[in-house]
This record gives sequence, C-alpha cells and structure tokens, in this order.
Amino acid sequence: MRRLLGKRLHKYLYDQKMAFRKWRVRTKREIGLFAIGLPRKLSKTAFLIGPTNSANQGREWTRALIQSGAQAESLRISSDPGAEWFTTDISIAREDWLKFPRRLELARHVAKSKDIVLFESLRPMFRLENIRNGEHQVLEDIDLMQKIGKKVGVIFHGSDIRDVDAHAVRSPFSPFRSGKPEIEDLRKRSNENRDILPTLRTKRIPLFVSTLDLLHEIPDAHWLPVVIDFEAFNKVAKSNPIYSGAKLRVLYLPSRSWLKSAELIVPVLEKLQSEGIIEFIYPAPVPHDQIPELLKDADLVIDQYLGVIGVLPIEALAAGRLMMSYVPEDYSHAGVQEIPIISITPDTLESEIRRVAMEKPLPTGGVEFAQKWHDGRMSASVLKKVFRARF
Repeated sequence: MRRLLGKRLHKYLYDQKMAFRKWRVRTKREIGLFAIGLPRKLSKTAFLIGPTNSANQGREWTRALIQSGAQAESLRISSDPGAEWFTTDISIAREDWLKFPRRLELARHVAKSKDIVLFESLRPMFRLENIRNGEHQVLEDIDLMQKIGKKVGVIFHGSDIRDVDAHAVRSPFSPFRSGKPEIEDLRKRSNENRDILPTLRTKRIPLFVSTLDLLHEIPDAHWLPVVIDFEAFNKVAKSNPIYSGAKLRVLYLPSRSWLKSAELIVPVLEKLQSEGIIEFIYPAPVPHDQIPELLKDADLVIDQYLGVIGVLPIEALAAGRLMMSYVPEDYSHAGVQEIPIISITPDTLESEIRRVAMEKPLPTGGVEFAQKWHDGRMSASVLKKVFRARF
C-alpha cells in the first residue's frame, strides 16, 4: 500500500511539474505574440479570414473589405495545393502547416498585422499546443487570439453546421433523407461544431452564416452574404443575351451530385432533351474562373432542392440568366423580400422548364438583386458594424 501511494504521489508531482512547464512555455509564447502586436497602430482595421476559403468566399470577403477601405487577407490550408480551383492571399500546404515552425510563423504574422481573425467552419489555423486533449482544436486558437488582443469571429458555410436530421424533417425534398453514407460524416462534423456553440456564446464570439437557411441552425447569427465578382458576371449579361440558340439551353452544374439531388434532376433534363425541348448542358465540375464562359452558353440554370441560395445562383442572376431552385417559403431576412428565382420542386421542375421553353420570359430583378446583396458592399458593412471597425 505504501509503495502504491508513493507511485501515485510521484506521478502526481510529475504531472504537476510537466503542466507547469507547459504553462510556462505557453505563457511565454503568448507574451511574445502580444509584444509583436503592440507596435500596431494603423488607421484601418485589418482582417484575416480562413482557413478553408469555401466556395472562394474567404477571398471574396477580403476583396470586399479592401474595396470598402479595410485591410484584409484570406488564408487557405490545402491538402492538395496543385488541385486548387481558387486562389488566396496566403496558401499553405497541409504538410507544411503540420510542422510547428510554420504554424508559429503564421501566428506571428497575424499578431503583427491583424486586428480581427475570422475562423471559417471552426477549423484551426495555429494549434500551437499541438495536442489533442478532447476539446475542439479551434478553441485553443480562439483563446490565443483573444489573449494577444485580437477580436475573433466564426463563419459557417453550410454542411459545417447544418443539422442534417432536422433538415430531413423540415424539408420534404431534403437529400438527407436518402441514407447516403456521406451523411454520417456530415452529421458527425456538424454535431461537433454545434456542441461548442454555447462555449462560443459564453466567450461572446460573433457568429456568422453565409446563407439565410442557416439561420435555422443559429438564429442569433449575423447573415454575412456570399460575395461574387459582380462585374465579371454582369459582363455576361451585357454581351451575351439569353435565347440566342435554337432551343432553350439549360445548365446544371452540381458541386456534389447527391447533395444537389442529381438523381431527381438529371432524368427530367435528359427527357426534355430527348424530346427536343431543351439543349442540356451538363459539364463536369470546372475551375471557378470558367463559370462565366459556361453561363454565356446558357439561358436557364438549375440548382438544387436543398433550399439554399448559394454562390452559383447569385452568379447566374448577375449574368442575366433565368434561375431555378427550391426556395422555401420562410427563406427571408430583414429587407430581403422578392427573390428573383423560380422556385421548383421535384413535381414542378418539368412543367416549369416547359413553360419557360414556350414563353421565353425575360429575367427581371436578378441583376439588381445580385448587386444589392452580393457585390460585397453589404458583407463589408456587416463586418464593420459587428466589430465596430475603422474603415
């Protein structure tokens, strides 16, 4: 018994000593990072957004901030840099990021040059402790940024926070009713993120969502509208009017086929093509900079039954194209009323396309809608207001 107590006491004292050493190293590092940022006294607030750049939004939000007078950089930590379809201001290969000196270098850069750090999808950027202790890794990063005097926010894009089971109950056309094996991975990830929302609220971390449907998940979040390169897509509307072909040209470009209900949409489009009603444009996924060219050859764009108005529908509207997607009745926000998208369901898709092919209605309101909400000005204004930033 005495020997057992001695071993336990020895282990306890050893654990306390190691905990003290870690605390001392961590504290010394935090003080060093804080000291690096002390000389920063700039008139313009500087942002960092990362590390996922989902749908190129990290880059687009930073571009919008810069155009509004702020300073900003986007960050992407990539598992396959050679296969990236988007560009960011700071791009780090994951194999390099896994090396501690590279993460410390990034933290020093942020300490010196940034005021506000926005974490996308609760993914870590620094992880300087380099341990897994059962807590969500990003909490370590958030605490670090706050301790060295930075403001912090969290942005969610969709699958990173969406409750797939609640969506399946709420939406009659939900792809999460399908039992696909991919759904379990989404469920696990979003559950982990939702579990720490109370912690983020306790820390008074502002929460943002990029699409209005996500207010179902986080009612107290701020809507940070997705941003597109409005001028680039609006050039398509000005130079390539719709209905220039012999048939109605219909574009379907799902990023993930099962999530975008391809099994329900593609057969309808193939049927209408076989009847000679439409010309079905169904390319493989392409780099984002090729999408304007695809839109030049389309009259109508079909999106999904998920109940989300994401990046592609806004780009299609800016390009002067007709847009069809499922728009739930409660898809709204203060100021957002009429959404210039033809709402479809699996039961109405075919008849709506036949109607458009026959009547050839001209798009109305789409360009104006895209410019008002999604050219970047609104998103920059939201960030400026929430963080009381100077720019």
